[in-house]
Amino acid sequence: MKKDMKDVWKNDQWVRILLLTLCNVCPGFIRMAATMYYVTWVMGQSTHFATIFISLGVVGMMIGSMLAKVLTDRWCKLKVFFWTNIALAVFSCVFYFLNPQATVTIVVLYFLLNILHQIPSPLHWSLMADVDDYGEWKTGKRITGISFSGNLFFLKVGLAVAGAMVGFLLSWYGYDAGAKAQSESALHGIVLLFTIIPGIGYLITAGVVRLLKVDRELMKTIQADLEKRRVNYHELGDAPNASVSEQVRKA
Repeated sequence: MKKDMKDVWKNDQWVRILLLTLCNVCPGFIRMAATMYYVTWVMGQSTHFATIFISLGVVGMMIGSMLAKVLTDRWCKLKVFFWTNIALAVFSCVFYFLNPQATVTIVVLYFLLNILHQIPSPLHWSLMADVDDYGEWKTGKRITGISFSGNLFFLKVGLAVAGAMVGFLLSWYGYDAGAKAQSESALHGIVLLFTIIPGIGYLITAGVVRLLKVDRELMKTIQADLEKRRVNYHELGDAPNASVSEQVRKA
């Protein structure tokens, strides 16, 4: 285990994707956690409306997952990941300036926002596999278990950090769960949690994506080299068996 941990840290892309995992989960989770507060207190809508609102977001995310494959068939997944997060940052910040009573506009933009939000999710898991290939290519050792479990650990850390941020900021801005009406400060805090704060998170995520170098061209090279190594390995493994068979045939 100690040797495997040393080997996996030699994979510089693995270290960077851990950071990406941590950053990628935070903005979406913060906005999702703030959605009910935003719909109820800022928009002044009912719980029934909130259910429909959130359900539309889920439908949008399903569409986003399907679009990921379409986009990466045409463009490098790192570019798609980067520019999607830039678009998400812009969309999130636009919500800050919207009139909360513009219900139709908010619903449409929220639906589009969730389509964009879900596009990077399958790309993220695909990048984990690419980083694993990169580690095998660089070190000659494939440590898939530790690689993926490390990412899952940072995913859970990201969820914990995002959840703590929501609770802390609501308290900071004076949110009172038992109040019949929230203060201006609390309403402003809810709006920030739904808009600007996730927007900043998406920008940070886009910056971390720029640290990764496992783009389409490099991965083609890596996969070709790994395939050659595996072929050579099998040929070397088959050679002694072939030699023994030839000796038996001659005898």
